[in-house]
Amino acid sequence: MTSATAARHDVPGGLSGTERLRLLRTTLAQAAKSPYYAPVLAGLGTEALQSADFGLLQRLPFTDKAQLREAGLRFLSVPLAETVRYYESSGTTGTPTPTPKTKKDIAANTEGLLLNWRRILRPREDKAILLVPSDIAPVADAMVYGLEAMDVFSVRAFPFTRGVSGWDQIVRICRETGITTVLTTPGLSLHFYAELKNRGLDPTAFGIRTILLLGELLTEPMRGMLERMWNAQVYINSYGSSEMGTCSTSCPEKRMHLLEHMYHFEWVDPHTGSPTTAETAELVVTTLTADARPLLRYRTGDLVRRLPGDCPCGLGLPVVEVLGRVTDELEIAGRRLRPYDVEEIVFAIPGLLGYCIRFEDDGRPLLCLEVERDHQDPARCAEITRLAEAALLARDLPLEIELSFDFNELTKRGGGFKNWKLTHVVRS
Repeated sequence: MTSATAARHDVPGGLSGTERLRLLRTTLAQAAKSPYYAPVLAGLGTEALQSADFGLLQRLPFTDKAQLREAGLRFLSVPLAETVRYYESSGTTGTPTPTPKTKKDIAANTEGLLLNWRRILRPREDKAILLVPSDIAPVADAMVYGLEAMDVFSVRAFPFTRGVSGWDQIVRICRETGITTVLTTPGLSLHFYAELKNRGLDPTAFGIRTILLLGELLTEPMRGMLERMWNAQVYINSYGSSEMGTCSTSCPEKRMHLLEHMYHFEWVDPHTGSPTTAETAELVVTTLTADARPLLRYRTGDLVRRLPGDCPCGLGLPVVEVLGRVTDELEIAGRRLRPYDVEEIVFAIPGLLGYCIRFEDDGRPLLCLEVERDHQDPARCAEITRLAEAALLARDLPLEIELSFDFNELTKRGGGFKNWKLTHVVRS
């Protein structure tokens, strides 16, 4: 969508400083009801909390994932019986954390999604299929609440729910109902594409116009590749987590905006925790609209890059690029390798569906590339190998190339909400 098109929409630019202060003070009062935060905030005194500004947060300790796991429901600021939905995080980095939500929580998160969905999706015209987990994870419910609020038709069909949904059923539903929009993970979008190709179907002629991706890291090289493969508009639907909710969404210009009217953000050095003005830093989040479980100075463990300037879409909220977990890096021959370093190579080569880095018993690293079905003849495989080796040589990356024709479900084309190392790094 062009900026001229976007300009026709009523785009909020954020809240006034006075309103954000009101939300902060309400959040602190709510957090003080939590058995976990109560002793932390008691030392500041009631008067300080009632007149707090955002500088006061610097006097509070960070909250991290380990504390959420250990304290669990002690973080709640309301009785469990006052919540209406119980969820747990995916557990990609350890034990899942409980995440109950009240009606207020659900309504606030839905409004966060709708901020940009209203400018991308078409009520009573688009038809969406949700290829995401639908049980104890909150993501499917969050998507459905938003789609229902917009009067957009939706179907839930997670292909790895045994005995319930499968790819044959999903393909049939898409054809019979005229699905135009897919909400899923980057890995599952590749898996869906491969399933269509395996059935002799052309994904570009399947009627999919919009793909909204979430749940995994999506680099710009991969997003661009998916647009070419599907001949569709591909967006990073949102960034957030089960614990903190949706704190960033993608606008029609395909740029991610931090929802400053719902959260307060800090930027810290990922190694020291000290405030930093660096362009790339770890994101720290304080919720401003959470009801059941406010979070104060939550260290996300994610590296986020701040992008300068205003967005052509007209939305007056900060623009960022999520680079992945702080821990999403490998050391190979003295070089530190992050997802973007690999994916700008892999997804610039036509005919590839996925990759993994495999370390042999002797320590040799291999870059294993999954080749699309109609690119598996010897000539095309030779060209893929040549292009990959040239790109690695140009970047002085000592990886050997290995081609594969069928990755298993634990790789990037798998069905889970997993972190980069779990889906891309294999040790023999």
